[in-house]
Amino acid sequence: MNVSSGNTTGSKVDFAYSFGTPHRLTVCRPDGPDKTLLDAKAGELRMAWSYHRMADYEAATFVAPPTTWELWIKTEIDGQAVPSSTWRRLEGDLPVLENCYGDSRGRIRLTVAGGETAAVTRIEVTNTGDRLHRFVVNCDSSYTWANGVNLAWLGEMEFVDSIISGWKDRSDRVLVVGLGAQEYVAHKAGIGMVWTLAAGQSAVGWLVRPYKAYKADLPALRQGDWAGQLEAAIREWRERLDRAVPMHIPDPRVGEAVRASLADLFVMREPTLTGQIAGMAGTEVYRAANNAEPAVMAICLDQFGYPGEAEDGYEFCLEQQGANGDWADPEGWSAYWWSSSGFKSWAVIEHYKLTGDRAYLERQYPRLLASSRFLHAQRQRTRKLADGRRPLTYGLMPKGAGDCGLFDDDDFYGVFYPHNFWATYADQVAAEVAAILDRPERKELESNYQQALDDLLMSLADGAIEEDGYRWIPAAPGKTSGSRWGALNALFPCRLLPADHELITGTIRKIESRMSPGGIPMHTGWLEDGMWVAITLDNLGQAQLVRGEGDKVAEYFYAVLNHGTPLYTWCEERGPAPGTETCTGDRQHLFTPVAVLRAVRDMMVMEED
Repeated sequence: MNVSSGNTTGSKVDFAYSFGTPHRLTVCRPDGPDKTLLDAKAGELRMAWSYHRMADYEAATFVAPPTTWELWIKTEIDGQAVPSSTWRRLEGDLPVLENCYGDSRGRIRLTVAGGETAAVTRIEVTNTGDRLHRFVVNCDSSYTWANGVNLAWLGEMEFVDSIISGWKDRSDRVLVVGLGAQEYVAHKAGIGMVWTLAAGQSAVGWLVRPYKAYKADLPALRQGDWAGQLEAAIREWRERLDRAVPMHIPDPRVGEAVRASLADLFVMREPTLTGQIAGMAGTEVYRAANNAEPAVMAICLDQFGYPGEAEDGYEFCLEQQGANGDWADPEGWSAYWWSSSGFKSWAVIEHYKLTGDRAYLERQYPRLLASSRFLHAQRQRTRKLADGRRPLTYGLMPKGAGDCGLFDDDDFYGVFYPHNFWATYADQVAAEVAAILDRPERKELESNYQQALDDLLMSLADGAIEEDGYRWIPAAPGKTSGSRWGALNALFPCRLLPADHELITGTIRKIESRMSPGGIPMHTGWLEDGMWVAITLDNLGQAQLVRGEGDKVAEYFYAVLNHGTPLYTWCEERGPAPGTETCTGDRQHLFTPVAVLRAVRDMMVMEED
């Protein structure tokens, strides 16, 4: 990959523009429902979780399991807090945390993974000094009545190695148990694990967060094979990633980023109420199933050699369709988000083209047909003249939900071009599939698509914004309100406008007219003075690839990596400055990993037709 101007870190992954700590990594088994959030910052590690799962909630609704429980891990050497620490993924790419503390006296290394029955932390303590030192790993929940208790603080010394819930759950639930220490110290709501080691000595202990255990289970927990669970968890992740198509990437840090992003697709999947696996948009705030990011996830899985997981993991979303054909999850999170039908159609046609599975296409065709008929009926509601003239919204989808920073003036609900691009694309795919399958509805679907396209192009002709001698695509017809999200989807993947169309060229110019110091376009999402880093590759980069501007995409690619964390994770949106504290949405969001994966794959593989 060659890099030109703009990205101040050049073609080197150094996380120079990483946002501020804490940096998050979520650990679990592949597709596992028991997830543990790990937030690393200098001198401490926060561990947080919920005992709820996606399967506890109605399908496809924006209701995420609450992060009810949290504790902090801090270390000491000879009674002094260790103020600094490092964090990385184990082996560079696995969703297993390696968190190290220490100085010239010694080293404390934590390795945290999601095991079969518990989140398992191996504690390795080594005295690297030349005399005796005392090492302590403190694990504490909040000092309040609502967060855990060490029963030894109450005089029950047999429980000195554990933290019990007390409140907010069964009062005897085990939050964590510490094993292998030479000595234990009871805190009000935590434990201290102590080792006194001579020069050159090492010791190993364990901190175990059981997914479901109570005081009566403590004897079994103390005898558990936690080394075996940790190794099994690491092995399971290696085996899952090793099934991917072979990738030969000269830059090892880019290779790590790709495998880490691929792993996170399986982190952000879990069973739903129906028992089906579904993708989630994030690991905390957006730990719920919608149909957008998981659609791109399904495409990535297909592209990287997981067709079975791609099909099984998106079927849940495809099933969310109203009796009237509304494919925008009418009972769920994405209701009235008219892009939904386009994202679903994209996942369907890509799966077919990458696998050649005609039976799959035949199963999905009734949904595509019903969706096109619904969209056509909805557009008829706006095909009305006003004072004998066509309004800018003539023939477009009626008001729907904006999201992604799209606003109609200051209204979250409105008529938006990006949603019309995707909805029209859904008609295009339906017509294409009818032709592939030689279905009798082909002419009807082609007519639906052509009418939608004609009305949309006429609206764009008058509704685009003219500025400084060029024209660009706004969020809402004729208005400058809202973000730039989705405007370039008119080129890719929707293919409604050609690559050299003046509106595509003008929109790229508009997007690039406000750049951050680190070379990322501003206001591509909710934050007017911030960045949705993923969209740099997902919208802008993909359009530039279609236009043959690969060097620009490579430049943006490195900039995107350097706006993440050393854990290869990204928050949803953020401020432009290095170390910014402005981080919105989820701290581990799905859109950037899938954008990174698609960008790498599409830069390496040329597709035609």
